[in-house]
Amino acid sequence: MLQLLILLLTFVVTLGASCPTMCTCHHYPRKSMPKTYLYYTSVKCQTLDFDASLDNSTKSLELSHLDEIGLDILTQLLTESDLPFLNQLTIRHSALNNFTNYTDLIGEQINVLSLSFNNLSSTPDLPLNTSSLKSLDLSNNKLTSLRTLPNVEMLNLSANHLSEIDAFQNITELKSLDLSRNNLSQLGNDTFTALTRLLYLNLSHNSLEELHERSFNSLVVLQQLDVSWNRLSCVAPGSLQLPSLSRLLLAGNPRLGKSREVLVGAGGKLQSVDASQTGLKQVPAALTHSIRTLKLADNRIKSVSCGELDTYPLLQLLDLTSNNLVSIEEDALGRLESLTILYLTDNKIENIPRSLPEELSVLHLEFNKIVTVTKDDFEGMQKLEVLLLNDNKITLVEEGAFRHLSSLATLDLSRNPISALPPGSLSGPSALQVLRLAGIETVSPAEDVSFPLPVPDHLITLDLSGSPGLARQLLADTAALAASRELQEVDFSDADLEFVRSDLLHFLTQLRMIHVNGNSLNCSELHWLAAWMRRQDEVEYRDVLCANPPDLWGTRIVDLQPSEVHRPGTTENQNKYLFNWMIHGSSKIVNVNKTIDKYRENDTRNNKSQHITELIKKSTILTTSATSMNPTETLTIKTIETRELIQSTSTETQINHTDLDTGSENKTGKPEQVISFNNTTEIPPNTLTSQQIVARTNNNDDMPLIDGNMTESTSQWNGSTIEMSMYTNNDHQERLLHPGMLILAAGVLCSIVTLTMLVAKFNSRKKRENHNLFQEDIEVASLPSVTELW
Repeated sequence: MLQLLILLLTFVVTLGASCPTMCTCHHYPRKSMPKTYLYYTSVKCQTLDFDASLDNSTKSLELSHLDEIGLDILTQLLTESDLPFLNQLTIRHSALNNFTNYTDLIGEQINVLSLSFNNLSSTPDLPLNTSSLKSLDLSNNKLTSLRTLPNVEMLNLSANHLSEIDAFQNITELKSLDLSRNNLSQLGNDTFTALTRLLYLNLSHNSLEELHERSFNSLVVLQQLDVSWNRLSCVAPGSLQLPSLSRLLLAGNPRLGKSREVLVGAGGKLQSVDASQTGLKQVPAALTHSIRTLKLADNRIKSVSCGELDTYPLLQLLDLTSNNLVSIEEDALGRLESLTILYLTDNKIENIPRSLPEELSVLHLEFNKIVTVTKDDFEGMQKLEVLLLNDNKITLVEEGAFRHLSSLATLDLSRNPISALPPGSLSGPSALQVLRLAGIETVSPAEDVSFPLPVPDHLITLDLSGSPGLARQLLADTAALAASRELQEVDFSDADLEFVRSDLLHFLTQLRMIHVNGNSLNCSELHWLAAWMRRQDEVEYRDVLCANPPDLWGTRIVDLQPSEVHRPGTTENQNKYLFNWMIHGSSKIVNVNKTIDKYRENDTRNNKSQHITELIKKSTILTTSATSMNPTETLTIKTIETRELIQSTSTETQINHTDLDTGSENKTGKPEQVISFNNTTEIPPNTLTSQQIVARTNNNDDMPLIDGNMTESTSQWNGSTIEMSMYTNNDHQERLLHPGMLILAAGVLCSIVTLTMLVAKFNSRKKRENHNLFQEDIEVASLPSVTELW
């Protein structure tokens, strides 16, 4: 309650605080302010007018583009206003060519003063006895020389025109000095003599040619020295022998590589060295054994031999990027028992180095010429977490090549000419979280639908962009999708996909991002994807367009509605949908033995037309599982014996649809289903259209069977015409064809045809035996199931 009251009071107070015109004010919670103040104010102004006033809680003031009038207003504002907490003042891009007239701007309470980008040609006359000033920024001006400077702790003189420096004699408190981007060509022996407390010195991007032995000998507490991007050709022995130096930057001095002894004599506490782009032809030797980070990128090192790295026993990071490396002698790196990060990127290595350190956790081998990944390449590397092999010449990944990498979390094999990744080829890493297989044109056997990674239990990111074969393998492998419970991002872009299975989100429950741009998607059954994309609200999804069907070409997927995407019309499309359903659905035909027994007892009291209607309806209703297809489920089909179900007649028999659950006539007011049979034709199972499929969930036979809009279709079979119309739900989802299920479906369809022929033959024989029966006496009996026949 007290906190709420404080926040409310702060809000009320800040509403009453005035902010000058052309300024923006921000209020922050107090830190070192007295308890009577709830906040402090930061003010940024483009200009000032005569009526400007500042709140007395102002702590930071930043002004830019002030002319002489504006500077006069600022001087008056600072001298007449009560600003007890103002300690940061910044003036940029203003008319401060001569700062002498504005020295009154620096009050006793100012701690941080920034005068950058003001075209200053000389050092401003600042009060030398100002004990409160700690930081002074004079960068990006036109200073050519330095006069007396105040005794500050941080001084930034970068991006000026300084060619020599000799004004540091009185700055005894200085801890950080930035002289980068000037015109310094040499350093005097006494330049930094007085800076005994200096911790950080930046001399980068100058024109220094040599470091003398006495250049830094007085910097006894210096921790970081940056002399990168100069013209150094010689480092005198002992010039870097600084007792407290821990980080040395020498990069960008290509003439320095002539001497292999560049690091000889460095301080005993040196831990990080950057000698990139120094023209080195071999690994430099070092007398100190304390170095833990060594960067030698963009040099001319072509080989690493045993013993060259023996002077770095504590090395943890080694960077040999872009060195034209051809060979690394076996065990040349194995002696580095503490090495955890190794960069070998962009070289000419043809084989994965042997005997790598067992403590290695990150290995970069991308952009090399590696051809084969063998099963012994990573033996003993159980702590490796990141392995990048992308953009090589890999054509073969041996089975079990990654079996030793039990801790691997990131694997990248993208853009390699790998011809095949058989099932289990990526087995081994049980904790893999990021897998990138982009741009891989694998050629897998037609019957092979298993994804190369058998255990994707912990996978979070999967990149299959530009890999059509792998993308189809994943979408067809239901077991792999079911195991990918933690997958959050998947990339199918440019994978030549036309269909995306409709139960994808059922498996990938944690999915947050799916990339499908660059594909020719058929949007006839993608309303589920459109609804999901709208919920994610990613900018990328607004550019994903439909390619098919023609009436949806160019439509954004996020704009699709269910009424647009389900358009059953032709018999070909309907039979295609039925076939997909037969392959991917968990389907069965309702067993109606009890119904048959009921009609046997009552067939003398019911008319023939109603009797036949109920039997036909009961024998053709399909129930589908509400969940997605499970490959372990079997397809069970039961049928009804129809010995004299359809009598030979030259006239057409019409059977009206009646209510299935109650046996009463349809009273919904909707058009009734009409099924016409000519020339004693039986209905073959493979001509059922999608309108005959009624989705029923949880095997509940009491659920409504018919819903939606009426559609009509006509199918041809053995010269006979079957005309039918039926209500169906437009929200059905087309299943992706599973190659493994195609064989099962084909076997089922063949068995149905065979069963139909047997039934016809059996009916014909029964007719001859019972020719004295009346036409109204129709007997119906159950046939054995398909499995019992087999």
